[in-house]
Amino acid sequence: MKKSRIIILVILIIIVAIGYCYLLYKTWNIFGFWTLMCTALISIISTSFLGNLVGSRTENNGVIMYNPKEWPKFLNMLVSLAIGYYLFTKIDNPSISSYDYIFGLTYLILLSLIPILISIFKLIRDRNDYISIDGDSLKYKDNDETGEFKFADIATAEISNGIKLNFKDDTTLTIKTGNMNFNAKDLSNAFSDIVARLPEVKMEDTSNSN
Repeated sequence: MKKSRIIILVILIIIVAIGYCYLLYKTWNIFGFWTLMCTALISIISTSFLGNLVGSRTENNGVIMYNPKEWPKFLNMLVSLAIGYYLFTKIDNPSISSYDYIFGLTYLILLSLIPILISIFKLIRDRNDYISIDGDSLKYKDNDETGEFKFADIATAEISNGIKLNFKDDTTLTIKTGNMNFNAKDLSNAFSDIVARLPEVKMEDTSNSN
């Protein structure tokens, strides 16, 4: 029984590998290798630059607020839409066969349009999320999840799937900044501001994710 499962697994891996290679071949054949490389490079640069262009940290009357700006991410989505439209013009051509047109359109929908729509949904959903730090307390809002804590009750903090707070009563709580439109810079700055206000500064950075 165990041997048959291994055989089935190997067959599935081979099928997936063949499908992936065919996907690469057809994609490069339809759009062109250098076209895909250039658009991918533009997309990576846009995501890296615009995603970290504007920090969310503001300070007013001693209260530090982290409420990430949405417009840089919207600009990045516009870049993605422009890339998608450009690739669409490559298949919207009489010389492209019906099969290649359907394949290319499916590729654009699955790997361009749907991810953009999901990003827009998450951006709108998380637009009011924040972390607030004043002299002796920490507040946060992650959609319907909210919390307020005294720094005196927090033993340590660490970066682990967001900002993990370890309390003196041995309980823990993770502020999932990855679901709050925080970029890497926002996460690092918020973490530093929190640690700086702990009674005993102990920093554990596991750097698993943001």
